[in-house]
Amino acid sequence: MQSYIKKSISAIASIFILIQISYASNHSSEEEFVKTFSDKAISILGNTEISEQEKSEKFTSIVMSAIDLNLISKFVLSKTWKNATDDQKERYLKAFKTYFVNSYANKLNQYSGEKVKIIGSEVKGKYTIVESNIIREGTDTLQINLKWRILNRDGDIKIIDLNIEGISLIIAQREEFQSFLANNNSDLDQLITKLENINN
Repeated sequence: MQSYIKKSISAIASIFILIQISYASNHSSEEEFVKTFSDKAISILGNTEISEQEKSEKFTSIVMSAIDLNLISKFVLSKTWKNATDDQKERYLKAFKTYFVNSYANKLNQYSGEKVKIIGSEVKGKYTIVESNIIREGTDTLQINLKWRILNRDGDIKIIDLNIEGISLIIAQREEFQSFLANNNSDLDQLITKLENINN
């Protein structure tokens, strides 16, 4: 009888281990990356026990470690980047960094205490699209769909874009910048000045 019980326990334990292994294998490194990042970001922005300056510093740090700023900044500037001087590139990257981080903060700052649920992921070319929902339970149940475009270079995982309810943050930013440049004789200095003024 004891031998039977031991065998049963052993069998149950083996099944449990297999379930755990299966669960882990079904969650890609990109999905885990997004889950960790989004949880930390929402936690920081919703933390009422720290000052706004500390909140900003912590949020900036986590965003800068998670995104590929150079790739994003060049993409939204499009062909204008190639014709920019070294001084313009340096000023633009500095201004865009602050502008972009603030943009991320404004998009996520409306969420605090919610849970991020990973739905799944799909490989598209060299990118992985991780789909998730931000969910808040309660009388006014909130569910916001977020899709993250992730680039994984041999384990170096970075966020390239955030799509909120069907709107790409990066595409929208590119269109805004290109529209501004088109209306200002493609003057990059004017765009940089605009970003600097917004940041201040």
